[in-house]
Amino acid sequence: MDKGKQTNISSKGGKVDGDGLTKKERRALKVQEKNKPQSFDNKKEVQIVPQIKPEPPKPANGAPGQLSEKELRRLEWEKKLAEQKSKTEKPENENLSKAELKARRREQQEAQRLAKQQQKPPEKSVEVKKVAPSPIKQEKVEKKKISDSRRLQIVSHLYSDATFGNAIIYKNVHPAFVRLGVQYSTKKILGSNARAQALLAAVKCLINDLQTPPKQEFCRYLEIVLQTCVDYLQLCRPLAVSMTNALRHFKTKLHQVECLEDNIKKETLLEDIETYIAEEINKAGEAISLKVNEKISNGDVILTYGCSSLVTKILKDAHLAGKQFKVVVIDGRPLLEGRTMLQRLVQIGINCTYVQMNAISYVMNQATKLLLGAHALLTNGYVMSRIGTAQVALVAQAYNKPVLVCCETYKFSEQVLTDSFVYNELGEPEMLFTANTLDESSPLVTSRNENLQILNLLYDVTPPDLITAVVTELAILPCTSAPVVLRIKP
Repeated sequence: MDKGKQTNISSKGGKVDGDGLTKKERRALKVQEKNKPQSFDNKKEVQIVPQIKPEPPKPANGAPGQLSEKELRRLEWEKKLAEQKSKTEKPENENLSKAELKARRREQQEAQRLAKQQQKPPEKSVEVKKVAPSPIKQEKVEKKKISDSRRLQIVSHLYSDATFGNAIIYKNVHPAFVRLGVQYSTKKILGSNARAQALLAAVKCLINDLQTPPKQEFCRYLEIVLQTCVDYLQLCRPLAVSMTNALRHFKTKLHQVECLEDNIKKETLLEDIETYIAEEINKAGEAISLKVNEKISNGDVILTYGCSSLVTKILKDAHLAGKQFKVVVIDGRPLLEGRTMLQRLVQIGINCTYVQMNAISYVMNQATKLLLGAHALLTNGYVMSRIGTAQVALVAQAYNKPVLVCCETYKFSEQVLTDSFVYNELGEPEMLFTANTLDESSPLVTSRNENLQILNLLYDVTPPDLITAVVTELAILPCTSAPVVLRIKP
């Protein structure tokens, strides 16, 4: 046996090591230690360590406690972010529904209003006296309500709330246009040719009196002022097709003289207007008169409707040429333009007969031909003229009488119409209540009813089937040749 290792033999007969325990006893102690519950006093102590962010890695040189500059900056940046996150709290509105958010916003708005009211000084109490409206104003309001209720739905787009009284708000309107607007609204100027000539005469006055402001171009300034004047006229009365075509021609010439001096521009524009009146209206009327006179022979009975300046000129020229014929003037309410036509023809010495529309069937059998004027000739061949023209043409077709429509080419329009309700002009309904033929008052005045809706159209549309031919300064053409003329003319 070695000297360093001493073994004892116990009384039980087992070997004993240096600690005085046998092998069996030592095994039992190990088993007890395994089964024994762990305590904090034991060497194998379980420590609960809070979660701590991992320390930054040590530098490559392995020296503890030393960090690089980049790592120090990163640590400082992380600290700042952590502080900001701790300061910013979660908004309260994230977990709220839409209804709750709306209610909270309303509460905030009410609180702000109350705060504003508290800041304002108290207002002095003022006693408001209710003044009863005058009976005149009440009557006007009642009349307006009644007139609104009488509007027909089929022509509701033709009604306009703009009246002549509202035209006063327009500024920079030349006096010539103001006077012209009054004449249009009071029906002192009637007829397409007369309205177009009056408009061009007002444009000439505007050009002569116009003074261009500094740093502005003459043509552009003239166009702006002219548009204001035209808007004023539109309030007084809707523009005719002849007026629209004349304005279009003038604006085309206005853009062609932009490169000239101001004085030369004025002279050129004035010459263009005079040329337009002479060629498109006067000379065209003379050419139409020569062509129609070839169709008039002695003993003819010519029937006309209303008052047309072109038809009046044709009959005057035929009478001066020595032809013997009679004229039957058919008139219709409410304008009764046939009276003016009758007066002009009788002064010359033409044998005339004057009848109303209800007697047209009694005189149609005596007529040899019909001469009618036109407000415009549309692209589809329909003729737009004074209300009642279509009825006269219809009766003439029933009696197999030729119908000639006299119309200058500057009245040709690119519009397409088949009825009188899409595009038309409305007259005053009160004009239909007065017969204007008797000294006594009309029975319509006493029989007014709120349920009665009054419609006073100024124009109607005549289909091309009822018209034999259209006499123009170019030639005697069928109504369907209107698109060809519009394509040929510049």
